[in-house]
Amino acid sequence: MDFAQFDSRSAAEKPGRVHLEHPVTGAKLYADAEQTKPCVVLVRGTESRTAQAALRAAQQERMKAKPKKGDVQMLDDLHAQMVDGAVPLIAGFENVSRGEAALTVAEDDIRWFLNLQMVNGQEGERSFVEQVLTFASRRDSYLGNAAAA
Repeated sequence: MDFAQFDSRSAAEKPGRVHLEHPVTGAKLYADAEQTKPCVVLVRGTESRTAQAALRAAQQERMKAKPKKGDVQMLDDLHAQMVDGAVPLIAGFENVSRGEAALTVAEDDIRWFLNLQMVNGQEGERSFVEQVLTFASRRDSYLGNAAAA
């Protein structure tokens, strides 16, 4: 048996396609009324070496700014950490715009997109940052059916 089929680290380097869902209803999002242009984010897996290097750097930056004793972490702090973790995973957008301009991989565009909503803990309501991180952390997003082969 060729175990190379289980190389999720390499597979995670190739961005997968996340078809975005409405953050309240869960309906798939399209850029046109005919539903022929899905709104997609291209996302690397968290197991990729590229992502791990970026996540390690972000963790080191957070450790430099240690909270003081008695500091209370708020939902906004958790959200900021999630955004920081998701930024290096995004490799592109399809049919996603900011006004008239298509989103790019510029960090400003990515952060704008990921900060459109916050995590709220409501079942079925997933923010864009949650959708990206869920996809990126699932091995089956990259290995597909290779494990069943």
